[in-house]
Amino acid sequence: MKFAKLVPGCRVPSMMEDRANHLLTRFDFKYPDQIDIREICDYYKIKIRASTEPDLTFSVCTGFRKGYIYIQKGVDYLQFKELCGEEFAHLYLHTISQTETTKHLHAKQERQAKDFSTYLYMPLQMMEEVLLSYDQAVDISQLAEEFLVSEEFVYYRLSLLFPDRVDAIARAKGRFGYVQWLE
Repeated sequence: MKFAKLVPGCRVPSMMEDRANHLLTRFDFKYPDQIDIREICDYYKIKIRASTEPDLTFSVCTGFRKGYIYIQKGVDYLQFKELCGEEFAHLYLHTISQTETTKHLHAKQERQAKDFSTYLYMPLQMMEEVLLSYDQAVDISQLAEEFLVSEEFVYYRLSLLFPDRVDAIARAKGRFGYVQWLE
């Protein structure tokens, strides 16, 4: 069975999800591991550089959907991908510098960037194609591996779909559902 059967019916995509899906239509990504933030940045003429600050990742807008992304040094591939995706989202979505905003607007921009990058790397149409086993639970680590993102990233993406924390997807009594592990 495919993951699509678990997705809540009658859901309306958010504006961030619509924007991420629209962006993805410009590329020929068929599988999650093909979604390449460097290719996306190149398309929008956004340059990725190493940050001069050891623990700081940020972006600098130089025009509408143009600019530079500075990624802190020493991050692994998944961290790079997730940080770069979020900074790309800032350049793609926002035209005002975060240093010139209120705390409320800053928090809103951060949430939008995180949501957008989550939809970008884990688009629903690709999630729906994930095959679920009839005899073995699919846990978060398997989804993280499939989409080349961290487990924390998967938890966040699933929180945008389901009302409860999802730790695994399993079959019981002939029906599929999601599982929240007891701690």
